[in-house]
Amino acid sequence: MNGPHLAVGRYEEGNPSMQAEQASNIDLALNYEKDGLFASLSFFQNDIDNYIYLEDDPLGTMEEGLLKAAYKQQDAEFDGYEFEFGKGFSMAKGYLVLSFARDSVSGNFDDGSNVPRMVPERNMFKLNYTGEEFSAGILFKDVEEQNSIAVGETTTEGFQMLDINVSKTVELASGSNVQFVVFGKNLLDEAARNHSSFVKNEVPMPGRNIGVKLNLTF
Repeated sequence: MNGPHLAVGRYEEGNPSMQAEQASNIDLALNYEKDGLFASLSFFQNDIDNYIYLEDDPLGTMEEGLLKAAYKQQDAEFDGYEFEFGKGFSMAKGYLVLSFARDSVSGNFDDGSNVPRMVPERNMFKLNYTGEEFSAGILFKDVEEQNSIAVGETTTEGFQMLDINVSKTVELASGSNVQFVVFGKNLLDEAARNHSSFVKNEVPMPGRNIGVKLNLTF
């Protein structure tokens, strides 16, 4: 992997003497559902010996106009959880579901330092309605600041994302049907950065996107 890699904006240096990774994983999941009320909770822990990762040069050394980064390895542990709970409601012409979800993951090396490019904690609020010919969904995502950073990294600010999706299906006399879809993504037009991206500072996540789709089935 030696050489310039423009997609990640790095001049990478490999290491052919690395050892194979070995992982030990534990997962625990609990689920509940009754009378429209539902909940799920899961925990995981992954211990990885000889974990391989790409580390940016802490001195900011450049090579061919790109930041130097070297492949390294050391033992690491990843811990995390995710949960969701919500309630479904039967309505005259459809079914409405309200829910809240959260997920979190942390990664640390044996020396106590942080694994690079770890995703931040997220909170997600969802509303979904499903009917025979009409459906709609709203997703509000609250992504927290990531300040558990590795060598050479910078913190990433949190952001909020609001997405909507509305669809209507119409049956035609010929037996075919047409579906109209209106969607909006990042309606708050947040200038969001993905902490797990190598080029988060140069390339933000997509801005506001509003569109209409038409699907004909025959």
